[in-house]
Amino acid sequence: MLAEPKVIETDVLVIGSGGAGSRAAIEVARNGLAVLITTKGVSGKSGDTPSADMDINVPSRDAKEIFGLDGDIMDTPDSFAQDIFQAGKYMNNEEVVLTLCTNASKYVKELIDWGMDITGLTQGPGHKFPRGIASTGRSMMSALKRGMRQCKIDLAEYTMVTNLLTRNGRVVGAVGINIRSGDLLVIRAKAVILATGGAMRLYPLVTAAEELTGDGMFIAYQAGAELVDMEFPMFLPACVYWPESMKGVIFPYVFSTVVGGWWLNRFGERFIEKWDPTRMERDTTRDIAAIAQSMEISRKRGGQHGGIFVSFKHIPDEIMEYSARVCPWWPNFIYGQFNLLEFDMDPRKVAYEAGPAAHYWNGGVKVNGKGETSVPGLYAAGEVQGGTQGANRLAGNGVAECLVFGALAGSSAAAYVKDAPEPDIDGAQVDMYCEQICRPLSQKTGSDVFEFRKRIQDTASDYIGPIRDKHGLVSCIGEIEKLNDEAVHQTIKNKGKVFNSEWVLALENEVMLRILEIVTRASLLRKESRGALYRTDYPDTDNKDWLKNIIITNRNGQVSLETKPVVTSRLQLPKPEKVPYLGSSKRRFT
Repeated sequence: MLAEPKVIETDVLVIGSGGAGSRAAIEVARNGLAVLITTKGVSGKSGDTPSADMDINVPSRDAKEIFGLDGDIMDTPDSFAQDIFQAGKYMNNEEVVLTLCTNASKYVKELIDWGMDITGLTQGPGHKFPRGIASTGRSMMSALKRGMRQCKIDLAEYTMVTNLLTRNGRVVGAVGINIRSGDLLVIRAKAVILATGGAMRLYPLVTAAEELTGDGMFIAYQAGAELVDMEFPMFLPACVYWPESMKGVIFPYVFSTVVGGWWLNRFGERFIEKWDPTRMERDTTRDIAAIAQSMEISRKRGGQHGGIFVSFKHIPDEIMEYSARVCPWWPNFIYGQFNLLEFDMDPRKVAYEAGPAAHYWNGGVKVNGKGETSVPGLYAAGEVQGGTQGANRLAGNGVAECLVFGALAGSSAAAYVKDAPEPDIDGAQVDMYCEQICRPLSQKTGSDVFEFRKRIQDTASDYIGPIRDKHGLVSCIGEIEKLNDEAVHQTIKNKGKVFNSEWVLALENEVMLRILEIVTRASLLRKESRGALYRTDYPDTDNKDWLKNIIITNRNGQVSLETKPVVTSRLQLPKPEKVPYLGSSKRRFT
C-alpha cells in the first residue's frame, strides 16, 4: 500500500534553483503570483551556476556604452547573433538566438545593480569582438539571492521531480519525492518552468555538478514536449585525466585560452594543425578541439592515462608568473580549491595529461523566443532548453542563456497563468507515477544501482563521445535494449525512505538511460559531421542535405525522430554544399 502523497499548491512551479530557475522565479513573483522552486540539493549550491568561472556575453558595443568596459562599438546584436549561428554550425533557432543577443545586456545590468562583481571583458574563441563580462558563478548567485529577497518565493530543497502531470494536453503540475523525508509529493500548478540544466552525468568524465542527469529533458519528453539537437552534447577539451583526484578539472583548457598552451600527442606533435591550422590551440572552438583530441586518443597517440598532453613549457616563466598574478580564474596558481604547486602540477614544469570531458548540453527542450515549449503550460530556460546553441556553444553564452530565458520564461508563464484554468489532477496518473517512483524500494532481485549507473556511463563513453560511427551507434542501441530490460529491476540495499541516495540514483538511472537512447538514435540519423558530432563514416559537413534539425518526440513510449529544415530571415546560411568538417581531410587521418 503506497503512502498518500503530500499535496502542494502553487501558481507556477520552477524546477531547478540555479541561474535560470532563480531568475524565472523572480519574474513570476514580480507578477504577483505564487511560485515554488524545487531543487535536488541546496539552493544557491546545486547545479553548475554556483561553481562557474564565467563570462556573460553581451554585444561588445553594450559592454562599452552600458558597462564602461573596453568594448567595440562596431558590434551589434545582429553581428553577435551571426557569430553564434556560425559557431553553432547553423543548427540554432534564429528567433531564440536573436532574443538572446537583444536582451542579454538588460538582464546583466540588472545583476550588476543587485551587486554582482565584474572583473573585466574577455574575447572567447569564435567571437569576433570582446563580449564576455567576467565574473563568477558565486557572485552571480549572490546577486540573484538579493533579487529574490525582494519577492515572496517558496523553496523546496532536497526535492526531486520525477514526472509532469498533464490533463487535456496541458501541464497541471508534477510528482516527485522529498529526499529529506522520503515523502511522495504532488504539486498542483497552472504552469511549470524547467530549469534543470543538462545531462552531462550520462558520461563518466564530466565537469558538471552531480545533479545534472537530464531530469528536465526526460520529464518534458515524457509529457509530450519536443526535444531538439540532442545529438550534440558538448565536450570541453583539455580537462585533467590524471591524477585521479583532479579528473575533470578544467584548468589546462583555461590556461590554454589565456596564455596559449600546446596540445601534444605522445610523439610531441601539435596535432591541432591538422584540424585548425590558422587558429591553433588558443583560438579554435571547443567542438573542433574536443574532436581533434579524441581522434589522437582513439588512434592510441595519447598518454598512459588515456589523454593527450597539454604543455606550457614553451612560455617563459616570467610570463606564466605574471599571468598567474593577474588572471582572476587562477590567482597564484590556485584553481578553485586546488593549489597546483602543492599538487606538483606547476604548469611551468609539467605537461598535463588531459582530454575532453562532458561539459554542456547544446540541445534540449525545444522552445521559442518566449521560452514556451510545444506543450501548453510548460516552459524551459537555460541549459535544459534547445535551440540557442545549435551544434556547438561559444564560451560565455551558457550563462547568458540562463539569465535571459529565465526571465522570459518567467514572464511568459506568468502571462499564461493569469488566464489558465485551475489545474485538474488525474488521480490515476498520480497513482501510476507514485508506483513507479517506489518500485526500487520493493525490488528484491536485479541489477545493483551503482553498477547499473556505471554501465550506462561506460556505454555512453564507448559509443557517443565526440567521435561516432554507424557500427558503434548500432552496437549502442543493442546495449540500450539490454539495459532497458534491467532498468525496472534495479535493486538498492537501503530500503528506508529518508535521505536514501540509492533510491535517487535508481530514479536518475532510468532518466539517463532514456537520454542515452535519444542521443544515440539522433546521432545515427544525422549522416554527416557537424559541430560537436564527428562521424568517421560521414566526415564532411553536408550543408546541402543536412541543414536541418532533428526533432525528438515520445510516440506511445517510443523515440520518434523527424527532421525540419533550418529557416532564417536575418541570419545568413552557408552555401548548400558539402565541405570538409574543418581542416584537410587528407591530413587528419595520417
